[in-house]
Amino acid sequence: MICAKERPQDHQRDGGAHQYGQVGDLPDEDYDCKARELLVRKQGGNAERAGAGLLVVVDNTPEDVHSIIMGDDGTGTGIRIPSMLISKTDGERLIDFARKRKGATLSAEFAIRDKSEAVDIELWYSSNNQLALDFVKEFDRYAHKLAGYVNITPRFVTWGCPVCTDDFKKEECFTDGAYCAPNHVKDDFNRVQGRDIITEDLRQSCLHKILKEKGEEPKWWDYMKEVHSECFGFISKECSKRAHKVKGFSWEETEHCVQESFIGTDMDISDNSILRDNAEAWKSYGTLYWPSVTINKVTFRGDITPENILEDVCAHLKTKPEVCIDFYKREHIVYEDSSILGPDTISAELLIFIVAILIGVNVMLIMAYRRCVKKEMEDTMGYKVSNAVSQYISVAQVAQNGMSNTSLEME
Repeated sequence: MICAKERPQDHQRDGGAHQYGQVGDLPDEDYDCKARELLVRKQGGNAERAGAGLLVVVDNTPEDVHSIIMGDDGTGTGIRIPSMLISKTDGERLIDFARKRKGATLSAEFAIRDKSEAVDIELWYSSNNQLALDFVKEFDRYAHKLAGYVNITPRFVTWGCPVCTDDFKKEECFTDGAYCAPNHVKDDFNRVQGRDIITEDLRQSCLHKILKEKGEEPKWWDYMKEVHSECFGFISKECSKRAHKVKGFSWEETEHCVQESFIGTDMDISDNSILRDNAEAWKSYGTLYWPSVTINKVTFRGDITPENILEDVCAHLKTKPEVCIDFYKREHIVYEDSSILGPDTISAELLIFIVAILIGVNVMLIMAYRRCVKKEMEDTMGYKVSNAVSQYISVAQVAQNGMSNTSLEME
């Protein structure tokens, strides 16, 4: 259970808000918690108004905090500072350290370790989930602008129930209960069967695969917008077929892909390659809640809104597309100009390449210059030596002629 520690007097100090600037400022007394989401949200607002740049929440129960998601219930609008949850053990160490040192300054950095030129996004949902369809519809305004920068893969959540009754598996599941549709409304007014939901899941997955192979992946979002606006909560076979016709997609090609995904002819017992791969990836990620988004195979832990996902995608990109720059400016987010490429800028790799070429050219020029200087020195030295030898020979001849003349005079 997530629990914030709060006392009424804490909100009367320092002009109405407690200053959580240092770890040593934490209240000492324990108290009973009520709604944990409300308290975390309230403390986030109080910390931000007090000038804090980060809210650290200490779990009061010894449990694995990696399985806990801190999200917004819709009432935290306007809170801009980040929040993070740490375990009870880590929190006690931090508080003990602060008390022994009479206060401590806490610094945290949220950094992307490995940036790349393209980001892999996996959207985990069910075609019958209204929240997921709302996200897909709203994210469409960014998806087209991110073309070439993101690889988006739709993933679908199922659950297994091999021990369920045959009647249940016939309506709700495929592969003898291995893949059943997740929670959906089923009453006298809505007799949607789980098999119909999973079949639409397969159609969406196949259509995405077909369009991606044709280099037309952004058109998949157009299909999703169409069926979301026309089919409302449930995407039936007839509605999907109409959307294929409106958007100019081949219904037969999509249906053939769906049939081919079953490894066998009997859908009641045959395995399905798409559903199997999704189920294995779902278990390996350990997400355990949906709809959810994974970015570069890491589950996004936060509110799944188009703006939040866009911000995370932009943070993972080395080269920032125009949509990221516009988003940063609109949200007043500080970013590094050196990481953003425009028509008048060059990448770090290209700059290093140019510098290396210039160094190589300079080395070659220096070597050529040294060779020329050496040759010129050799030529000059040879000329000087030849000139000196010539002068020596001339002097020697003059001296010899002088001696000869003296001998003749003496005779």
